[in-house]
Amino acid sequence: MKTILFLTEVLAGTHVAKLEGVYESARRYGWHVVDAEFENSRHSLADYIGTWHPDGCIVVGSALTAPLSPRSFSELPTVYLDPDEKTRRTGKAYVASDPRPLAELAARELMALDCAAYAFVGWNERTAWSEDRRRAFAAIIRGAKLPFAAFAGHFSPKDKISFQRQLRAWLMRLPKPCGIFTANDTTAAQVIDACQRLKLDVPTDVAVVGVDNQEIVCENAPVSITSIEIDFRAAGRLSAEALAELLSNPSRTPEPRLFGPGRIVRRQSTRRMLRASPVIERALEKIRREACFGLKAADVVAEMKLPRRGAERRFREATGSSILEEINRHRLERAFSLLRRPGYPISLIAQQCGWSNDVFLKRLFKRATGMTMREWRKREGVQSV
Repeated sequence: MKTILFLTEVLAGTHVAKLEGVYESARRYGWHVVDAEFENSRHSLADYIGTWHPDGCIVVGSALTAPLSPRSFSELPTVYLDPDEKTRRTGKAYVASDPRPLAELAARELMALDCAAYAFVGWNERTAWSEDRRRAFAAIIRGAKLPFAAFAGHFSPKDKISFQRQLRAWLMRLPKPCGIFTANDTTAAQVIDACQRLKLDVPTDVAVVGVDNQEIVCENAPVSITSIEIDFRAAGRLSAEALAELLSNPSRTPEPRLFGPGRIVRRQSTRRMLRASPVIERALEKIRREACFGLKAADVVAEMKLPRRGAERRFREATGSSILEEINRHRLERAFSLLRRPGYPISLIAQQCGWSNDVFLKRLFKRATGMTMREWRKREGVQSV
């Protein structure tokens, strides 16, 4: 059995999903995976290698400077996941987020709001993925001959105060309304917080799109955040596949592998059209938050405080669908998300999405895709139990 060392700065957030993807592939390859948080460790890389004698490594991190630079691993087969620009130029095997489809989704969402200008707020300046997203988004906006600005500072979790001060001054200077694409959800939450302090309305004055769809961040911001979901498990699986190729043929020239976005999850931060109808906005927020917890159309009507017929009419005029159709749309999105998880039992999906049994889900899924859930999984290459 081969031993693989999975090294990450801190095993939290999206890194957990990447590790899960590595484990999924490791079961297929028969690997033993050892994960280690390197940032807060008292031990050196040599200690880890000397203790486990790994056959290969997967290194996760954006600023892979010494002691995690490619030179440190010598001849040990190593794949880098979301590395910095310097590491990419060494010709080593790496897996990275594809910035173009991310930027396209963000641009489509924000440009639909017909903003006066568009902007980007990035993460730490050392991160290649943030700069990639900025360049891709800028190219799309400038290609459409629309005004574009990029925040000159960079987000640092260690100095939120300085970041907020600079960000607020910059936001005040932007033309309004402005559509802002941010490096990730954490940055988006900081933008929204700055807007709240400046009494700028989100999304009327400033619309915001984040990346990662981290629900704990997106749902608990002062205004819930529209975000682009990324399949980080797929990133982990791609990393394992790249390492498997290296192990089988160390002399092979590695090709970069890119992983893309899954879907955009729309929330309040880009829902400008609803500002004229707080009743509809509250109804949609209730559906978005509670659709998968047994929510009924009657519960939404009660939230709207209107007679049933009037509530349904106003809801359809604003959204183009009935209350029940909107509930089922959110439930179906959740079903697709669960189906993408390798090994997740199909028999549990209906209950997890808010249906009491799977009869209606099967009918709805077939109508939407023309396939059964098992057939859809097979087409998508997702492993079933």
